[in-house]
Amino acid sequence: MRLRTFNAPDMNSAMQMIRSTLGEDAVIISSDASISGNGIIVTAAAHNDEPKPPSIQYLHSANFTSDAVIADLEETLKFHSTPDYVISRLLDTARHLCLQGKDKYIDMTRLTAASFQFQPFPLDQDIFNIMLVGAPGTGKTMTIAKIASQIVMDKHKPVVITTDNKRAGGVEQLSAFTTILGLKLHVADNRGELWRLLQQYSGKTRVLIDTGGVNPYNLTDLRELSEYIKLDKKIEPVLVVAAGSDSAEAGDMAEAFAPLGVKRMLVTRIDAARRYGSVLTAAHVGKLSFSYASNSSRIVGEFTDLNPSTIANMILLYKDI
Repeated sequence: MRLRTFNAPDMNSAMQMIRSTLGEDAVIISSDASISGNGIIVTAAAHNDEPKPPSIQYLHSANFTSDAVIADLEETLKFHSTPDYVISRLLDTARHLCLQGKDKYIDMTRLTAASFQFQPFPLDQDIFNIMLVGAPGTGKTMTIAKIASQIVMDKHKPVVITTDNKRAGGVEQLSAFTTILGLKLHVADNRGELWRLLQQYSGKTRVLIDTGGVNPYNLTDLRELSEYIKLDKKIEPVLVVAAGSDSAEAGDMAEAFAPLGVKRMLVTRIDAARRYGSVLTAAHVGKLSFSYASNSSRIVGEFTDLNPSTIANMILLYKDI
């Protein structure tokens, strides 16, 4: 198998480059935004030993995904309450992938790899600042506890900070988890206190920051959260999205949080949902990379790496029940 990485302005351009270089049988392995923010980086693989010569016939209809396969994909996406405009975009990509229809899992894996970006958290790095943001009730506090638990299990001690001092019991809930993990919970009641904590720990260790739920339609709330994010350039805000929510609302929420510098999303409650159109919509509208999913209310060992394979499995799991 030969692997090649391609830089292109968009996915259609990337697919043309892949076909002309690796041939019609090439499979897209992953896609991500370029570091510069202009265009995408796509990794593809081919099983053949020698590159096939460029073909000008790949635009022929026979080399496109058949209408029957497209119809089946559309039915599957509609089952997940995926909005029409997202379905249209996904099916347009699917038509150029020459999907065979013999194995739905392989087809869906290829489609998700070509349509979305995937970028897990750098939990194995010694230094990072992650701030979880999102609407109320999406599971940010529980997710912070899970991330902290995973880091502790890897024999490291993260610094856990919360700014969630308005929600009744918010501090107490996270404090109960950090106490069990043998960690001190730092509470920042305002921007000044968070700034002082960041001055002490930022750039030196693993820093996890929990925030209160923000109404994505309240500009005052968004502005206040933005001021917290701006305190340190090293802070990466990560959007937390709950699976099973309304797709239109998820898209609106992603669109509201994206201007704050959000590049990645973490999905919660995948175990309590059967329809994931909201997850696909949030990623599409916000141009967000998938990172991890939380698949239960347990604290330890319940993170799932979101890659093209796991997303495909989620989409196909309940469709025929």
